Amino acid sequence: MQQLPTILPPPPLPDGSEQQRPPERHANLVRFQSELEFVQCLANPLYLHELHVQRYFEDPAFLKYLEYLDYWRKPEYVRFIIYPTCLAYLQLLHTPTFRTMLGDMGFVGELMRIGTTHFETWRAEKEDKVKAEPEATPEASAPADEKPDIEADA
Repeated sequence: MQQLPTILPPPPLPDGSEQQRPPERHANLVRFQSELEFVQCLANPLYLHELHVQRYFEDPAFLKYLEYLDYWRKPEYVRFIIYPTCLAYLQLLHTPTFRTMLGDMGFVGELMRIGTTHFETWRAEKEDKVKAEPEATPEASAPADEKPDIEADA
């Protein structure tokens, strides 16, 4: 079975030959892609519950890694995020109370319900706000080619 590349190769040069990335650059791209994928997995409450069940939140090294991942909040990185909920959960994972609550399936179910409700209604809420804004009415103005009616004194 053919191994699919994890990173797309660089575009070909104008003469048609393929250029090779330096090993360090390739390693950086793989790291970037892996960290981006992991951060976005944090948007899934069931994944967070699984991390709790497997006791990752009890490992100080893992908690340090979560702190390290805060760089994804910077504008140059946040533009790659597709699921912004992951950043909210990443911030909440810094609190011991939230990490503990992830062991409760009722709490995880509530997080899923809130997320699902948001995604079901966010477009409708946005459209309602647009409809509620008053429409700008153009001011009535007389056409420029009409002359005022002037009565002559005689």
